[in-house]
Amino acid sequence: MKKRMSPTNVIIFGFLAIILVGTLLLVMPFSSSSGEFTDPITALFTATSATCVTGLITVDTGVYWSELGKGVILLLIQIGGLGFMSLAMLFSTLLRRRVSPRAQFLFTQSMNLDPYSDLASFAHRITAFALSAEGIGAVLLSFRFVPRFGFLRGITYGIFHSVSAFCNAGFDIMGAELGEFSSIAAFADDTYVNFVLIALILSGGTGFLVWDDIRRLLTEKKKMSFYSKTVLAFTAVLVLGGAAVIAACEWNNPATLGDGSAWTKILRSLFQSVTLRTAGFAAIDQNALTEGSKLFSMLLMFIGGNSGSTAGGIKVGTLIIVLASTVSIIRGSRDTVFRRRRIDNDTVRRAFALFVIGIVIVALCGFVLSKTESVPLSSAYYEVFSAFGTVGITVGITPSLSLFGRALIICLMFFGRIGITSVMYAILVRTNRERVDIGYPILVLPVG
Repeated sequence: MKKRMSPTNVIIFGFLAIILVGTLLLVMPFSSSSGEFTDPITALFTATSATCVTGLITVDTGVYWSELGKGVILLLIQIGGLGFMSLAMLFSTLLRRRVSPRAQFLFTQSMNLDPYSDLASFAHRITAFALSAEGIGAVLLSFRFVPRFGFLRGITYGIFHSVSAFCNAGFDIMGAELGEFSSIAAFADDTYVNFVLIALILSGGTGFLVWDDIRRLLTEKKKMSFYSKTVLAFTAVLVLGGAAVIAACEWNNPATLGDGSAWTKILRSLFQSVTLRTAGFAAIDQNALTEGSKLFSMLLMFIGGNSGSTAGGIKVGTLIIVLASTVSIIRGSRDTVFRRRRIDNDTVRRAFALFVIGIVIVALCGFVLSKTESVPLSSAYYEVFSAFGTVGITVGITPSLSLFGRALIICLMFFGRIGITSVMYAILVRTNRERVDIGYPILVLPVG
């Protein structure tokens, strides 16, 4: 009797299969604007970045890829953003096929969610919300892009950037019109475009579970859950606080904010704070940021968005648990208490494990990348934090990475999108596995 793959392996191999198919399609001559075969490493890097909704690129998306190639990238972004298990659940229910308990469990794992009642219906709502948000965003962006780029191209640009923004992917196709690797710098002072993109990025990064809570609040008058209210509050603090810190550090820097009016400085700071939460669009030159801004940007990239969203990072919920546990330890409390609620010790241990694993991986990879690519530590760590947090923002070293450097970033992007969920699941299983506890002697070590 064949042994079934664990849910973790199903998720990992599922995403690997999608990346492989995407790579094979992007290698083909019909995917490049030149009509020639694409280097397999370039195709693999692009397919991984799109599927893991990161946005780091070695060739400009708008210039290098053909219209069909851009379509492949957009499809990979959509699959990676929603999660292939969400789409599998949706198609199963549309075809009136029974969704097995195993498939439902895989869905909760792929979305990094707790078990949820009526998961098939939830998958429908996820897809409907995502497509609706992307559709509205595409229409709103087209109002600005059509007058500038023409009707057909403007519509295409509106759709592509709306999907990319909602999925927190950071891919853009502005290079063909505004210069290679320009991202959305040409719209840095455009209030309309900025706020449409901000709304899309925050919608995708907030989390489908939170949005479902908001839906029930509006339609069924049910109170929002403690989790939803907490992550929304922390999201607001991170976005507004991040904008304030960036503005303070860059206010007089002529290469980033200093050349604009007071309003444009505020606008650029706000967009930078939002895009660092794994969106990846660059409105200002990241390499021109002050060291203080770069350090703070890395922190925001490491945190990322909320669980069950299109965003990456360790997630806001993990940060809340780590901070609450630290405060409880300082206060001398045995239990981790947050807003008069006790957090389960196993949950605290998993959060700390994830936090430490993330720090260790980023620290080691940043050091290695700095040595192999002969770039400053700050530039290497910026790239590594961006890949791990599936952000996609860069100081400009991605196109010049060596084969080893590209392989390292590919692994980081994959782990940032897939590995975190897998690590959480593995820890959960090992923690809850029934075993006989052995009474070892107590070891006392000095701390501090």
